[in-house]
Order: sequence, then C-alpha cells, then structure tokens
Amino acid sequence: MMLYIRMALYALFAGLAGAAIGDFEAATGTYTITVDQLLEIVGPIIGFIATFIASRVAKKRGGAT
Repeated sequence: MMLYIRMALYALFAGLAGAAIGDFEAATGTYTITVDQLLEIVGPIIGFIATFIASRVAKKRGGAT
C-alpha cells in the first residue's frame, strides 16, 4: 500500500512543481493552493494512479508491463 501512496505523492508534487500551482508565502512559510488550482491537477493524478494500478494488476496476472 505504501508503494501506491508514494507513487501518488510523486505524481502530485511533480504536477505542482511543473505547473507552478499555488502561492508560497515567505513571511509565514505556508504554501497555499486554491480549489480551482487543485481541480486542474486532480484529473491527471487520477489517470496516473489508474494506469499504475492497471500495470500492477497486469503484472500480477503474469503479463509484462
């Protein structure tokens, strides 16, 4: 299970860094993401996770991914 969580976090943070989503407040040290900005990355993250899970299922059934 931790592998799935780690892969999801990789995708999330890579998406955030690549898309320059959010605002960093240097004075308070907080990183803020609005709901509209978050919705822009939810779709690709779900797609990444779905393809990762599908590859694991295929591998478990004996197929190569």
